[in-house]
Amino acid sequence: MNRTKILIGTDTISGIAPQILKAFSQASDKKTLPYGNDVFTKKCKSIIIEIFEKKDLEIIPMMSGTASNSLALSSFLRSYGSILCHSESHINKDEGGAPEFFSGGGKLQTISNNSGRLNSKDITKKLHELDFKGKQLSKISGISLTQLAENGTLYSQNEILAISKICKKNNFYLHMDGARFSNALVSQQSVSPAEATWKIGVDCLSLGATKNGAMAAEVIIFFNKNLALEAKKMIKQTGHIIPKTRFITAQLNAWFTDGLWLKLAQKANENATYLSGELSKFEDFKLLYPTQGNEVFLRVNNKTYKKILELNIIPNLWRKINDEEIEVRFVTSFETKFSLIDEIINRFKTCFTYNSDSII
Repeated sequence: MNRTKILIGTDTISGIAPQILKAFSQASDKKTLPYGNDVFTKKCKSIIIEIFEKKDLEIIPMMSGTASNSLALSSFLRSYGSILCHSESHINKDEGGAPEFFSGGGKLQTISNNSGRLNSKDITKKLHELDFKGKQLSKISGISLTQLAENGTLYSQNEILAISKICKKNNFYLHMDGARFSNALVSQQSVSPAEATWKIGVDCLSLGATKNGAMAAEVIIFFNKNLALEAKKMIKQTGHIIPKTRFITAQLNAWFTDGLWLKLAQKANENATYLSGELSKFEDFKLLYPTQGNEVFLRVNNKTYKKILELNIIPNLWRKINDEEIEVRFVTSFETKFSLIDEIINRFKTCFTYNSDSII
């Protein structure tokens, strides 16, 4: 049967929000100074200052999440040093060694657990292991966490606060990879951007808009201005000076205007909640984690995965669990429609057992 292919494995397949596309076009008509000295970038900084309720912050607009994370980390990660991160983190598994490259050889010290998130207990244990002989093999300078975590789950404020206390005690910096920070923020409802970051000890945030309505727009927000000074020393060397910065910040300005960034994230989250609820009714699928953002992870056997692909439904092949089972990821965006999700479910009903009476 000829069915249209449904790509549902990542939110980077989504298009550009109309408001952002319009702003991008308007930036092309405006002639202004290059290299971040333009009116769009100045406005972007003032907007971020207002949203995050902190006057003494600095920003560096970026074009990619990899560059954003790597430059942010290199502001405190040195060639002789290391940072702690989760073993599943994007900087460890998916950046192609970019953090190490940007820092001239800095090391990532990883922590593994079943939750997909760092916690104060595991960090303390890791620090004791590294310092067992009374001397650290590489000087730890910070901790990086991902919000949302790579398995789509949310760091609570208390979890982050506990980690930041360890950072303060040991003179570490705390970095947050916020590729899906907006999805995390709306899922917490009453938590403000400030309360989710610097007020609980985050020193710098790599904030991503690309997965949530932008064409290519990221920004490093330095709540600790000393780190911004270090990052700016390396931005040219690492090849990420952007001459036409206005095209990045014009996107961000539209993204922030009238809370668009949160509205888009809220829509993506609602789509994932609906999808998760429907997928959980199939006996052939096992939902692995609570759906707290716009990602849904399923445990399926190899035969089931093959059938999913035969239905022309393409999730992200996440990881191998064992010889018989794998983990797959479904991701929704602001563009995902309930009708598309219904089409996915209807296709699945032709091959898999659906129990409409399942309690979610």
